[in-house]
Amino acid sequence: MKVLVVGMGASGYAAAKLAQDDQHAVIACDQALADQLKVDLAPLLERGMVFYGGSESPALLDGVEMVILSPGVPCASVLVRSALERGIPVLGELEWGFRHAKGRVIAVTGSNGKSTTTTLLGQLMAAHFPDVRTGGNLGTPLCAMVEGSTGETWFVIEASSFQLESIQSFRAAVAVLLNITPDHQDRYPRFQDYAEAKSRIFLNQDRGDFAVFSASDPLTEGYGSHSGGEPVRFSALSSLNEGACVEGQRAIWRHAGTEETLFALDDLSLPGSHNLEDALAASLAARCAGVPTGKLAPAIRAFTGLPHRLEKVGMVNGAGVYNDSKATNTDSVLKALTAFRSGVILLLGGKDKGADWACLASEVKGKCKAVIAFGAAREAVKAALGGLVPLEAFESLQDATARALQMAGPGDSVVLSPACASFDEFKNFEHRGDQFKLWVREAMK
Repeated sequence: MKVLVVGMGASGYAAAKLAQDDQHAVIACDQALADQLKVDLAPLLERGMVFYGGSESPALLDGVEMVILSPGVPCASVLVRSALERGIPVLGELEWGFRHAKGRVIAVTGSNGKSTTTTLLGQLMAAHFPDVRTGGNLGTPLCAMVEGSTGETWFVIEASSFQLESIQSFRAAVAVLLNITPDHQDRYPRFQDYAEAKSRIFLNQDRGDFAVFSASDPLTEGYGSHSGGEPVRFSALSSLNEGACVEGQRAIWRHAGTEETLFALDDLSLPGSHNLEDALAASLAARCAGVPTGKLAPAIRAFTGLPHRLEKVGMVNGAGVYNDSKATNTDSVLKALTAFRSGVILLLGGKDKGADWACLASEVKGKCKAVIAFGAAREAVKAALGGLVPLEAFESLQDATARALQMAGPGDSVVLSPACASFDEFKNFEHRGDQFKLWVREAMK
């Protein structure tokens, strides 16, 4: 076939390579020019791919028999609508990879916590199964993971709403829905559209599959309980007669008239109730996939969390400094604040995605010593939170960081948990977090 790949980031690159491996004729396009891309197109161009930079024109569809979308390209784009009007099949990268994957899939989604859950789940699975491949939205695209897979392979996939929009036959043997809170308002004008995209993780599940979801969230409860798979609930906030929850100092799973200990709370080194929820979800999904109970605790004890997710950088002036650059929405900030009692100097800002800043007011007033706003969103932060606690605003994160460290004293906590995308100053949240850690470590010298 003649295949058009739209969007040439890491996912598009992997999809195009997989199409070439299938002997398809591949053309690709991106709004960016070739020298602006983060990937090197040379290996694909040498194999015959034709690239159109600076364009996503419907004219590229002439003669095309299939379109493959990168996650960053919305299904509502003009090119996608034109393809569908012409009867050209449109697949997402996740769907394209799934059609080549041998083995079974565990998929994890949620507004917050999905990277932590996916990574821990991958480690829990790898402690028992010989061929476990972890990736998806958090790193390696599924299209780059399928080569050499067999019926014994387990794919542990973080799936974003952007990826789930365009699935068709994708089916998860175990699907995990952690939570649904407002995010990506720049792509989804209606919260309902965003929530429904997340719920597609349960699409195509059938008898023998498992739908793992939070019983603490009415939305996840509603979507999960209507899956074709067996519903499996979890909650770190309340006791459950059927499902995984916390009793005393144990995480337990009650099911089919039995009760088993998943892990002791002391086994989990990560602070905050949100990390406990993530560990419950990961443990439960691993058990549904067949990991024995005895294999869980060692992997949980060994898990130290992810970079840029409430990562302790060090101490400055007697204050702990934490990098939570991966917190790109307000709900993630609220969860991060549960790890602290008071004395937080909170760094908020970046590229605003339409956040409801007012939802932070109560926690900011109760937990924060000060708020330092920065970047493109700084005026919106000031308008919503000004007057609750001392608040200062800076154009750059570097200046904001310097001021936060200057304000900090013994017992305080300086927390970069920005609730925004990073693209006003940085390449991505990792770049933002790495720069923050660099500035903090320079201050520690």
